[in-house]
Amino acid sequence: MSSRVLLFSIFLVSIVSCNAKLFRLSYTSIQSLESFKVQKDEQSGLVKRCDVNEAYSPNEKWAQKRYVRVNFHIMDDVEGSHNFPESAASVTYFKQLLENANYRLSLNKKMNLPIDNDTPVLDPGFRYVLTPNSKMKGDNGIYFHRDNDLYYFVNKGKNRNNFKRDVIKKYGRNQDSILNIFVLPHHPDSISSKSYKGGGTGIALGTSLKVAGLYDDKLEFWGYSTLLNHEIGHILGLNHSWYKNDGCDDTPPHANCWAPNMGASCDGDVVSNNVMDYNASQMAFTPCQLGKIHKGFARENSDTRGLITQNWCDFDANNFIVITKDTHWDGAKDLNRDVIVEAGTSLSISCRVSMAKGSKILIQRGANLILNNCRIHNSCGEEWLGIKAEIESNETPNIKIIGDVLLENITGQSQIIEK
Repeated sequence: MSSRVLLFSIFLVSIVSCNAKLFRLSYTSIQSLESFKVQKDEQSGLVKRCDVNEAYSPNEKWAQKRYVRVNFHIMDDVEGSHNFPESAASVTYFKQLLENANYRLSLNKKMNLPIDNDTPVLDPGFRYVLTPNSKMKGDNGIYFHRDNDLYYFVNKGKNRNNFKRDVIKKYGRNQDSILNIFVLPHHPDSISSKSYKGGGTGIALGTSLKVAGLYDDKLEFWGYSTLLNHEIGHILGLNHSWYKNDGCDDTPPHANCWAPNMGASCDGDVVSNNVMDYNASQMAFTPCQLGKIHKGFARENSDTRGLITQNWCDFDANNFIVITKDTHWDGAKDLNRDVIVEAGTSLSISCRVSMAKGSKILIQRGANLILNNCRIHNSCGEEWLGIKAEIESNETPNIKIIGDVLLENITGQSQIIEK
């Protein structure tokens, strides 16, 4: 059977009446669903929000974390005197830096702004994982390069190169699937100038980023973990959040103060702690910001989706997503387990949903399923088991179809089998 054929499966798995006749029905098209009197509405009472950031906020307890693959490139000149040396201690430093950045993600804080806000605090739902090249023996994902022409970082002046990608083009590895982090020193000539501001800084460039000043400042690894989270935030789709147009209503504009009492506009309790601001904390992501990140992860063929491990492809047969109250999925999802819609509840699907190989959607007797202009498939090149409903022989499943619905990559053949 073609992987793109429309297929709908209704599978009787339990009954209430001892006299009810059991049978199994399989349908190979939406049209045959209509012949079975499954309700179809051309007019939708649901709002389709597949592009709304909040629809992707990681607020479900069952949601899988997404893991962003990263590696490090430490640049220096041929003498090796301006950056971290190639040593076991340096490798440990960057492993600890990444670990601390992950730890700070796990500690997501409540927003300071606006004053007395009730903005929810969510686990960001993503972490970083150091990713070696599996094809290279002994590779650890941390690389040291010597290049007199490309080792340095300059963020102002006529020799400014912070936005240039030459070093990335030459030394980047697997940039479509790994976030490459280039660690560079400020140029010694720049540092010697009183007008040049060095220190920890960075710039996001596609699916790679440059960070500078780590070795110059001689800070402990934890001193740069929020800088790393900030710059990766840019790569994952976030803007500086003190502006009015960052795309999120829960990140109010402000004066972008580094700390309290640093000038008239920074008096009092007005300092942000958002990761995407310039401040001394950088410990808070809002639900909308996290929604933007996860929307990028969920969008097929996006650059950021290519950076995460496809852990949704591995079917978890021991755990389930149980719908216990009326629920509307208006953002795309990639799931690794069965979905069970409990009796007396309703699940509405208005976007793309990927189901893992061997998984299914089970509609209990008395539950409702609304398919609203959605696509349910397997994004891993495999097949899933389809939608199954518990019914008696004289019943029809409570399934409503609205607009264009596409079911793909389902295992099985069309059949009617009486038992």
